[in-house]
Amino acid sequence: MGIVYFVGAGPGGEGLLTLKGAEKLKTCDVVIYDRLASEGLLKMLKPGCKKIYAGKQAGKHYRKQEEINSLLTEYALKDNIVVRLKGGDSFVFGRGTEEIDALNQYNIPYEVIPGVTSAIAVPECAGIPVTHRGISRSFHVITGHTDTSTGAPECNYKALADMGGTLVFMMGLANINEITGNLIKEGMAEETPAAVISGGTTKEQKVIRSKLGDIAEKSRKNNMFSPAVIVIGETAAYRYIYNGKKAGIVATKALMEKIETGLDIAGIGCVPVCEMEVSAVNIQELVKELDNIEKYNWIVFTSRNGVILFFQALKDNYTDIRRLSGIKFAVIGSGTKEELHKYGINADFIPSGYTSSILAKELAEIILPGENVLLPRAVKGSRELTDIFRQENISFKEVKIYDVKGHLLPGADKTGHLDCIIFLSASGVKEFTRLIKSTGKKLPSGIKLVCIGEITKKALEEEFGNSFDIIMADGNNAEGVINAVREKI
Repeated sequence: MGIVYFVGAGPGGEGLLTLKGAEKLKTCDVVIYDRLASEGLLKMLKPGCKKIYAGKQAGKHYRKQEEINSLLTEYALKDNIVVRLKGGDSFVFGRGTEEIDALNQYNIPYEVIPGVTSAIAVPECAGIPVTHRGISRSFHVITGHTDTSTGAPECNYKALADMGGTLVFMMGLANINEITGNLIKEGMAEETPAAVISGGTTKEQKVIRSKLGDIAEKSRKNNMFSPAVIVIGETAAYRYIYNGKKAGIVATKALMEKIETGLDIAGIGCVPVCEMEVSAVNIQELVKELDNIEKYNWIVFTSRNGVILFFQALKDNYTDIRRLSGIKFAVIGSGTKEELHKYGINADFIPSGYTSSILAKELAEIILPGENVLLPRAVKGSRELTDIFRQENISFKEVKIYDVKGHLLPGADKTGHLDCIIFLSASGVKEFTRLIKSTGKKLPSGIKLVCIGEITKKALEEEFGNSFDIIMADGNNAEGVINAVREKI
């Protein structure tokens, strides 16, 4: 027989999972997770772990509770280690006890691993304490819906209105009109401070503060969304948030996570505004060159993406890596050098400056007559490199193996609260400006633009001219960008 671990996933932010909860996620065979458990936590799962979504929201149950109970017993009885991953804490409006009752019918062992409850953490991360000496000596957590997940909760509103302290309503956004209206009807002052926090502790967190009398209307006008926590009481007016630097970022997901980690360590808030996605193209053309790879003397990479896709194609085509033994490698900068090193290859050439023109000019000086160059790179790669190769009569084969597209994230609506936006590529600049123009968005005056390298700076100048201050990082890597934001913003 297996075992079931009830793991509280916390309020939404991936870093708020407990260490013990993370340990169980890394070792389980099956995970059954709900809508409020961050899907980012699923990255911790071991290969082959079965993932079962059991999300619920008001009026839209992906799986009924009875079905979830059956899944837990079914997989545990098959000798699996099962994690039931539930948003917040399993015992705070999480129906964890009902699921345990189902396991007890079969005498299935289980363990409960507490989670950080949204009732306290979400207001706290919005700067709202649920208690405060001399202001609120108690807090009360109330479900915001009925047993059927629709309709207003059947509460003793008279008692709630009279007891004082801080009221925290969970899952009550759909019923906020009824909740606030009944509290006022039972004697709570319309001037009582109130707040609604949507997407608390995550990058999508959105907070509005007002008064009990109009918080419902303001929630509607501001398009507040679920999951949301409603806080009512004197402490809802507090804003215990340090307003440090905030940087927006335009990058691929992998680079975004790297920059975000570094900024967080430096005490700088990171707001993703546009995610760039790399898509492979013309891979069959690259495969043709791999079949005759020995004819090349040099392979030139101008980005990490080119390195990754090249070696993926090498693997997928079952090309023996030893066939590269007589080839030299040139890379445009330290980031590309690091990526190449992951495959056990040290770069033979790195230019003195991290631009395509400098790479081409300096490489042209050392390539011998008759040597052939393979250039796997982006569809929108700089023409300077190939133009210089032609001028220098260098024999090369350009294979455009990937394209980069972007899509705006919720942070694109928050540029007015940012000190700067970070761009890590010229393609990111082009995509971001195309997208904001197509949606009618405008960057606020005074915001600074931080970039990596001369090419990205040039792209910013082409798009924005002198409208904004442009700051180029000293190093062509993530550390250089982080230092630029820390020291110059």
